[in-house]
Amino acid sequence: MSYKIIKKQLLALMLGVVVGASMFLFGLNTNLSNSPNEAEIGFAQDMSVHHQQAIEMSFLVRERTDRQDIRGFAFDIINTQANQRGMMLGWLDLWEKPLTTTKKPMMWMADSMSSMNHSQMNDSFTSGAYMPGMATKAEVDQLVTLEDKAAEKLFLELMIRHHQGGVMMAEGVIERSDNETVTRLAQTMVNGQQAEIDYMNELLEEY
Repeated sequence: MSYKIIKKQLLALMLGVVVGASMFLFGLNTNLSNSPNEAEIGFAQDMSVHHQQAIEMSFLVRERTDRQDIRGFAFDIINTQANQRGMMLGWLDLWEKPLTTTKKPMMWMADSMSSMNHSQMNDSFTSGAYMPGMATKAEVDQLVTLEDKAAEKLFLELMIRHHQGGVMMAEGVIERSDNETVTRLAQTMVNGQQAEIDYMNELLEEY
């Protein structure tokens, strides 16, 4: 299956999730404030982009391996992060805020980013990456060219780093928000992605 077809599948999935999540939020959610703070807005905007790349890489590895545990794990990431992304885009719609930031990414965590030492910055950012943990265009392009074990190994390495960045971002909004809906989803991300990091590290031992 071609990369273009995968992108079409991704677009269709995203549309369905966003519509469903938006309907839920408008119809049922009474806990989400109409006066979000800058961290809550920035988190929803930036993490939506962050999740989108994880979904994209998961589609890519599923088309490049027959190993069922990797394919199943990638499918779980697609489902989980597509639903979470739909929720965050629904918040932004409810708040009447842009779906993507009009500022530099991660400005809502600028205080933490500026206080990081050089080692911490290297752990969180790869040169050319858009946000903490995200793969660069060159790394995604490399994944497209690989098959089987080589694709599996690179996917796991990239996704571990991606999850580490996601955990940092989720913990950041937990520290900056009093909104139960926002912090509950962020804590779910922390718990889920940390468990997945542990699982991926176990899988990597096989390579």
